[in-house]
Amino acid sequence: MNWKEQLDKAIESIKGAADSERARDIAARAKSTTNSLVEKVKTGAVGAAASFVEANRDPSSLEVHFLNAHLTILSPSEGITVTRPDAATLAIQDGADNGLVINAAADPAFVVEQIGSVAQLSGNSFDLGPEDGINLVVTKF
Repeated sequence: MNWKEQLDKAIESIKGAADSERARDIAARAKSTTNSLVEKVKTGAVGAAASFVEANRDPSSLEVHFLNAHLTILSPSEGITVTRPDAATLAIQDGADNGLVINAAADPAFVVEQIGSVAQLSGNSFDLGPEDGINLVVTKF
């Protein structure tokens, strides 16, 4: 099997995994957890520390630890990217021109810029895009 056939086979395997029932179940669970946490944060039912702990409980969350920044991203949607545009900065984007820029070198780290439509739900919780509870970023600085 040549490299092109191997690549095609790998791509088909990845597509199959993304379309699997388990992937859909994880996305549904992430959306449910995100919506629940957004409601709790909005109503003041949880504080900053509690929201970080609760976000980390969800098995579908993405945790990022870089320098002084500790983030949890709850996102059942596609297109979330976390990049490092320079040595001490993290950028989280949702693929629809919404995002956060974080100075991870500062102690404590902090959000430098909110791009597009970002709702700050509490001191440490941000909803990327319209306030829909789909792409939630919870920070611990």
